[in-house]
Amino acid sequence: MEEGIIVSTHQMKTVSNNNWRLLFTPDVDPYMNMAIDEALTRKCIDSEDRPAAIRFYTWKEISCSIGYFQKIENVFKAPNGKKIPVVRRPTGGGIVYHGNDITFSIVKRRIPSNRQEGITSFYKLVGESLLRGLERLGFTCTFYLPEEESHRSAQEGKPLNNRLSQQLSCSVTPAKYDIMINGSKVAGYAARKSQGAILCQGYLDVHKRWKEQYNMDSREKGIQLLFDNLAGSFKNVFGITLTSSQLTEEEMESALKLRDKKYACDEWNYRK
Repeated sequence: MEEGIIVSTHQMKTVSNNNWRLLFTPDVDPYMNMAIDEALTRKCIDSEDRPAAIRFYTWKEISCSIGYFQKIENVFKAPNGKKIPVVRRPTGGGIVYHGNDITFSIVKRRIPSNRQEGITSFYKLVGESLLRGLERLGFTCTFYLPEEESHRSAQEGKPLNNRLSQQLSCSVTPAKYDIMINGSKVAGYAARKSQGAILCQGYLDVHKRWKEQYNMDSREKGIQLLFDNLAGSFKNVFGITLTSSQLTEEEMESALKLRDKKYACDEWNYRK
């Protein structure tokens, strides 16, 4: 069993579409982190009750995740002082370096008749959830809106970020509804629709700003504060009930297989 992960022997049943699972799995290795997200997505697709879930997690070691469509040669051109584990995400986006961030995933079934199922509208809900949670913790943050940036760049005569930079570093180049603090991106996310389910993966990194502004040196305390506040803000923005949950034995078994046969393999991580 993966160190730090608690497994429930009971199957989790959702009472309604608005009753979602809430999971927190800290300090998991990079390959298992991706495998758990896929296992939860498969559970949402295959089970009769199709349970939705929000999972918050951290990384056992400093790691690098890359987007599903990213070319591996771009990864090696990116700044990377020492060799660290690289894992390819099942969702898109660019490179994200993980260490002091809190990462999250959202798994839910698709409802074709629901207007909120558009990816852009979905990103806005995710961004608003992060925005509210951060504001409660004393941060002043904003959405990134490219139309405003385009207007501002035109007025100042500055070029916009190019496509290559977007492919290289997700944490540097913002996209619509990403979260900004003092002009710098602190949170981003990408979603993927497949077989009737949506998987969204995102990250939030405000550890450095906490240290500078609030003298908070404890990474663990910061992560716990973020987890508590973000869970509440996601609940309010999405209009859902969250029930604390653990991975079932079935989900853990599925994740372990996915880790060893897919996400820890060079055939997956270096295939492009």
